[in-house]
Amino acid sequence: MDEARYPLISVLIPNFNYVKYVAQAVDSALAQTYPNIEVVVSDNCSTDGAWELLNGRYGDDPRVRLYQNETNIGMARNFDRLLELACGRYLMCLSSDDFLLPPHVARLEAGFARDPELDVVYCNAYFAREDGVAYTTRAMPGQFPVDFVDARDELVEEFTTVCPVCFPCALFKREVLLEPGICGDPGNGQDARDWELIIRLALEGKRFAYIAAPSMVIRLHADQFSGDGYHRSGRNVLDFAGYVERYVDHPEFLRRMRGRETGVARLLRTLVAQAPALNDGVSPFDDAQMAWFARLEQQLLARATVYDPARVRDSRVSVVVQTAGQPAPLLRALDSVAAQRVDNWEIVVVDHGPMNLEALLRSHAAWERIAYARLATPHSPGAARNLALRMIRGEYVAFLDPDNRYAADHLERAVEAIARTGAMASLAGSCLAVERTDGTASNAEQVGEVAAFGGAESDLALLEIAHAVPLDAVVLYRGLFDRIGTFNDAVPLLDDWDFTLRLARAVRFAPTGSTSVTVTARLGLFAQRLGAALPHYLAVLDALYAAHPVEGHAAERRARHRADVANALAAAPDWLREAHGVEAFMSVLAGRSPAPTEIRRPA
Repeated sequence: MDEARYPLISVLIPNFNYVKYVAQAVDSALAQTYPNIEVVVSDNCSTDGAWELLNGRYGDDPRVRLYQNETNIGMARNFDRLLELACGRYLMCLSSDDFLLPPHVARLEAGFARDPELDVVYCNAYFAREDGVAYTTRAMPGQFPVDFVDARDELVEEFTTVCPVCFPCALFKREVLLEPGICGDPGNGQDARDWELIIRLALEGKRFAYIAAPSMVIRLHADQFSGDGYHRSGRNVLDFAGYVERYVDHPEFLRRMRGRETGVARLLRTLVAQAPALNDGVSPFDDAQMAWFARLEQQLLARATVYDPARVRDSRVSVVVQTAGQPAPLLRALDSVAAQRVDNWEIVVVDHGPMNLEALLRSHAAWERIAYARLATPHSPGAARNLALRMIRGEYVAFLDPDNRYAADHLERAVEAIARTGAMASLAGSCLAVERTDGTASNAEQVGEVAAFGGAESDLALLEIAHAVPLDAVVLYRGLFDRIGTFNDAVPLLDDWDFTLRLARAVRFAPTGSTSVTVTARLGLFAQRLGAALPHYLAVLDALYAAHPVEGHAAERRARHRADVANALAAAPDWLREAHGVEAFMSVLAGRSPAPTEIRRPA
C-alpha cells in the first residue's frame, strides 16, 4: 500500500453490550472504498455475547484488531484505550451502534488531501431506526447548510447552538487528539466527553472542515447513551452548564466570545426550559441545580453589558460580502478592502449567484483572509448576510456590497470614531457613482457622481422615512446582534434598511466625518439586484412601514415619500437611461429629494 498516497486510517469502535449492532459497525468500516483502513475494537467486558461474536466473525481478519478490557473501565477510559491502540495517521471513533456508508472515509480523507493544514474534517449523517433503516437527515441548529473549510469559529457554535459537530461523523489527525489536555480527565463528571473534546479543539484554534452531504448513519434506539434518556434526565443540560462554568474564564473564551455572552446565556436558558417538556412536564433539576443555572446565566449577562470601546483599535473587523452577480465588481470591492490602511480585517463572502466564484477568489491577493461559503441556490440578501454572520470572527462587523467600494481610510476612520466617542457603531459618508457598462458589468465607465450621499447625523433620523443610510457606511460591535437581531431574510430587498433602522433606534452612532464609501448604480441598474426587485419595491416599503410604525409628522412624511417613490418607479424606464436620471432616482429612494416632474436631458 502506498502510505504517502493512502495514509492509514484507524476506525476505532468502542463496544459494550451491543451484540445486536456491532457487526454492522465493523462490516461498514471494512466495506469502505478507501483502501488503507484498520478497525480497532475495544470491548468493555460485554455480557451479551458481543465479544464472542466479534472473535468468531473477525478473529482471523488481518484488518481487524480486537481487544477486551479486564474490567469495565467506563466509556471515557475505553476511548483512551482505543487511542493507545490506534496506528493510523487519522482516527475516527465509530459508535458500535452506528455504521458508515462505503464512501465515508474516502470523502473525509479527501479533505485532508486538499488541505493538509486541517485538523478535523466532519460531515452530516442520516438518522436510522433501531432496525438500521435510515429515515431522515440529521438537522440540528448548529449545522451549516453548505460545505466549508475553516470558515467559522467552532467555539462560538459549541457554546451558542446545539450539536454543531457530531463526533462519530468526524475524522481527526492522530497527533491532534494526542496533544496534552485535549482528551482531558475522564473523571471530570461529565457524560458527554466527546462534546468537551470538540470544545477543547476549538479553544486551541484547530482548523475544521465540513461536508454537508451525509455519508454515515446514526442509529436511534432506546438503549442509546446520548438518546432520549440522556435528554429526559437533563444530563445534557448539566454537561453544558459544566462546560460553561469550566471555560467561561478561559482566555480564548473571553476573547472569542466577547459580545456573544448573551447567546450562551440564551442557549443555557433554552436547554433548561426544554427539559420538563421532555420529562412529562416535570423538571429533572433540583433547587441547587436551578440556582446554579441562574448564577451562570447572570454571570454571562453581566459580562455582556461590559463594553470597552478602546478595544476596537486592536480588534478584528469582519467585512461581510454577499454576492449573487458577476465577478468583476466583486473583485474590485475586495481590492478596496485589501487596500485598507488598517490591517486587522477579514472578509466573509457568501456566494449565491449562478457562478461558483471560489476559484477566482482563490487567485485574489486577500484569499488567505477570506472565509468563503457557496450556496447552490439563490437566497435573499438578508439570508446570505445572516449566514455570513455565523462565520465572522471579528469583534466588529462591516458590510460591503460587491458593486461598492471603500476608500483606503474607511475602516481606520471607523475604528477611530468608535474609540474616540465610546459608541458601538460608526457612520461614514457615502458618494454615489453612476456607471455605464458594456453589457457584462465587467468593464464599467463612470459617467456621473453625486458628491454626497449620506453620512450626516440627520440621515439617521431620516431612516424612519427612507433608505437614507447605506449599510456599507456602518461599522458595528458584534454584540449588537443579540440586542437588535439580524437581517430579515424573508424580503427580496430593503433588509439592509430594516436593519439600519433598528440599529439607529437602539444605539448612537459615531460619525466618521469622512466620505469613504462609494455606492455604485449602473445605467438601467444593469445586473443589480435593485433593478430586478423594483416591481416589489412599494410592497416591501409598505411592509417595512407596518413593521416600524410612526405617528404624527413622521407618518405624514412617510406618505409623501411613498408617493415620491411611486412616481419615481413609474418613470424609472426613462430616468435610468441617463446618469442624471439615475442620480435623481437614487436620491428619491434615499429620501433626499422629491421626485422631479421631469428629467433634464443633456444638450
